[in-house]
Amino acid sequence: MAILPGWNSLAAVGSIAHSLHIAAMIVLAVLVVAEGMALVYDDRKYALIGAAERDVTATYDEERREAEGRHHNDIAKLQRRLEETQRQQASRGLTFSDQQTLVAALSPFPGQHLEINFVLGDPEAQQFANDFASIALQAGWNATGINEAAFTANPIGVELFYREPPPDNLPPPALAALVDALMDLHILPARSVSIYEDLAPDVIRLVVGAKPARPELHSSLSPQEPPAIFTDRDAANGTANIDTPPSQ
Repeated sequence: MAILPGWNSLAAVGSIAHSLHIAAMIVLAVLVVAEGMALVYDDRKYALIGAAERDVTATYDEERREAEGRHHNDIAKLQRRLEETQRQQASRGLTFSDQQTLVAALSPFPGQHLEINFVLGDPEAQQFANDFASIALQAGWNATGINEAAFTANPIGVELFYREPPPDNLPPPALAALVDALMDLHILPARSVSIYEDLAPDVIRLVVGAKPARPELHSSLSPQEPPAIFTDRDAANGTANIDTPPSQ
């Protein structure tokens, strides 16, 4: 041990020992501080890991909610398309309440002549025309039959035709009652009747066209484009021979 500095000097040994004690305390303090800082940084590390995991979870949750939202929107769109397709494909018909409304409106005018035409080759329009014929009979009207007719341009929806009365005469109340009832049932778009001069006096013609693609498309006929006239029926094949009058 004689090789250590100041080994044989009391003053040197005392000084060195004191210095070493001081150094040891400094080192111990540094160790304590280092261990404390290590613990602090460990806590910070786990805090950052937790924050990162929460960010990942939040991002995943947000993406999942967005995906679910898009999924719900897609389902809603498909549902609307399905309902629209079903609505378009569904046949037109008169409910029991509709029938009661029409019968009540038309019954005060028994004997009124009604001619019903429907588009050639359209079973759905024919069925709807049959509904109107049944209503007319229940109301006591004189329905002259259901005629299948061809048109230059197939009509859409339902249209009423009547011969223009003389200047001093008014259309029959039965016509106004029919128009109002059909408007109340949203079958006619407006309180109007197309004028067609080739009709017999006091005869109302109801034309059932193709089913509208949209509810607002009630009718495509106009007074300037009168329908073809049913003249006679070929009993062998069930078709109609048509005379098409010139445009007015």
